[in-house]
Amino acid sequence: MYFLNNPHNKREKARNATLIVEMKGESTYLTNPEETEEEPKKFTFDFSYWSHDGFEERDDGYLAPSKPNYADQVPHEDDY
Repeated sequence: MYFLNNPHNKREKARNATLIVEMKGESTYLTNPEETEEEPKKFTFDFSYWSHDGFEERDDGYLAPSKPNYADQVPHEDDY
């Protein structure tokens, strides 16, 4: 099982949504937006891929990594 985190969409931006997801290795942490002082909930997956930010959009629409933690949509052969 894996978890993929994508950028905010138009609706989320219009609602001034805040980022409540953090990924470190195989772990994904979710923060309660109403109780930000609480310990985040931790979930462990086989793989966690970060794609919320850390990319640059190319002319062809491809989102190329600009930071080492960004995972593009290209299958990661080493993960299967």
